[in-house]
Amino acid sequence: MFALPDHSAEFQAFARRTPLRELVAENKLDWSFAAKAIMLCGATALFAAAAGLWAFPASDDAVRLIKLGASLGFAGAGLVLLLAVLGRRDFQRVEIDPKRQEIRSYERDAGGRVYLTGRFHFRDMSEISLRNGTFTANAFDGRYSVTAPVRSRRQARAIRSALARG
Repeated sequence: MFALPDHSAEFQAFARRTPLRELVAENKLDWSFAAKAIMLCGATALFAAAAGLWAFPASDDAVRLIKLGASLGFAGAGLVLLLAVLGRRDFQRVEIDPKRQEIRSYERDAGGRVYLTGRFHFRDMSEISLRNGTFTANAFDGRYSVTAPVRSRRQARAIRSALARG
């Protein structure tokens, strides 16, 4: 058995979320519990219909082919409904404002409200980089500030041009 010294007072973890949490926009499409329940029941019914088509025997190959198309259609529609119910509603968005010389980060909660979660000036950043499909901006104190995925070449070009202007 061994014991480690207690150094917890020496280390301070930085909070991942900034204390700034300013409401920017409300979502007009509020997904209530009843709407989600109805869509989940519809998805379940479509999956059951896709499987239920095969409970009855088919007389020839043409009928089997029609049943295959219908069952794939039902299963696809059920999957679309299921993904609409279970899909992610939160997002992280990063804006680069070369006029104000700042980077702003936004988040959306499960209710659809958009919050401004961070406002960082270029002069406070030690490193701003775009590598391997990820935009990263680190503060001088070494603390993680902003990171966001870049999903397309068009977004990467827009980021590079905004940073060049800034």
